[in-house]
Amino acid sequence: MLILWPIHQLEREHSQYPGIMMISAVLKARGFRSEVVSAEIDSVTARLETEGDAIIGFSSTTAFVMRYLELARAVKLRFPRMLTVFGGAHPTYFPEMIEDEGVDVVCVGEGEYAMAELVEARRRGADFTSIRNLWVKQNGTIHKNPLRPLLRDLDELPTPDHRLFLDAARTPLMHAIVMTGRGCPYSCTYCYNNAYKKLYSGLGPVVRRRSVGHVMEELRLLKAGGCRMIRFMDDIFTVSADWVHEFAERYRSEIGLPFTCLARANLMTPAIARDLKNAGCHRVLIGVEAGNDRLRHEVFKRKMSKEQILDAAKMIRAAGIKLVTASILAIPGGSLAADWETVELNIKAQASFASASLLQAMPGTEIHEYAQHLGLLHEDNIQRISTGGFGFSTALRHEDRRDAKQMENLHKFFTLVTWFPWLKPLVRLLIKLPPNRLYVAIYMATFNIGSHLIAMPARIGFPILVKRFVRKLMPRRRRKAVAEVVE
Repeated sequence: MLILWPIHQLEREHSQYPGIMMISAVLKARGFRSEVVSAEIDSVTARLETEGDAIIGFSSTTAFVMRYLELARAVKLRFPRMLTVFGGAHPTYFPEMIEDEGVDVVCVGEGEYAMAELVEARRRGADFTSIRNLWVKQNGTIHKNPLRPLLRDLDELPTPDHRLFLDAARTPLMHAIVMTGRGCPYSCTYCYNNAYKKLYSGLGPVVRRRSVGHVMEELRLLKAGGCRMIRFMDDIFTVSADWVHEFAERYRSEIGLPFTCLARANLMTPAIARDLKNAGCHRVLIGVEAGNDRLRHEVFKRKMSKEQILDAAKMIRAAGIKLVTASILAIPGGSLAADWETVELNIKAQASFASASLLQAMPGTEIHEYAQHLGLLHEDNIQRISTGGFGFSTALRHEDRRDAKQMENLHKFFTLVTWFPWLKPLVRLLIKLPPNRLYVAIYMATFNIGSHLIAMPARIGFPILVKRFVRKLMPRRRRKAVAEVVE
């Protein structure tokens, strides 16, 4: 039995999905085949033509759900017997998408054992309409099953199947994405974590962590496979100082690759910063999100002061680690003046790379409900998010369109003006002009410099950056030769 995972932008280094890798590891341990494929109908069709039966799995956020639904419908037209399964963030909070054409099964929440039971039942020709965590559409009837308790001990899971993406890339990955735990203890309104806690209320602790030893097994395999950098993508890598200390002592001697991680300002201490540096940390990202206290505290529910943010920034810089910050502009209830406060706070933080995004009110989040209450959402909000992702224009209906356009333009200059604060008077004038391609080009240039040459070691980021430009500018037949020269 083959489980095929269509992946949008599979050719890009960042298109690695820890959730899919973990499910794949569980499936392979039970003797099933699992592969990824580019999310294009021709690629999927070519792979399925040789299979008598297969399950097509889509792991989707809201940003990609419309694209994957279109692909699922196309697949079902050509292979009506193939089973389509949707999981990930969007299906978890909107399992009603089971009613959409092309969707046979929706997996809600954690999917390792639900998928294993589904695939085993499918192989045996047995009924699978009562498997926990699954909503199943069969013969016109929708079967809605309850959730199973959260997995308490993550160490009982096998090592994530990084080979899945290594085989697809056909070359060693420059960097690998690793998750050492699940869940977040905080409830920021723009994040799904708050809804996740409500979804799993009474079904076990949401915040869980793999042991350091279990993580090291995964990292040793990645290093042996030629990986040159690790990107830890836990919501808060530094949530436990004791875990970080044990990790740091082992990582430097056993792995020794540069790595990056995410931290929360109010949890940062000089000791944690030193441990990260001693382990080989290249970059730490902290969320600034909003410079305005009211927006940060009341709208985003991030209970931390400007002083805590600046102190954390100072600790990270003092340890000799690159500091990257993340901020959000065009916030419901905010203003252009408030967004300039965010610029000022980032300048004071002296980040090596200050990044910003325009707020997208993701369905299922508290900020979505707040924006809806204020009447700021378009009726086609999901369509706007899905077609634009974290795009170049605000997805909200701001009352002052002039301010909204200036916020969009400020987003394009955000990194530049934090690098060169003396440009502020000029930027204040430039953002009054209509949005244009030059501003987008400025944004893309600063974003690529920051994300590839600062947020990761240049010797690793530069080849990735070159490959991105090669894909855009060169015919496909010439790409491989150039990539080989770069590597």
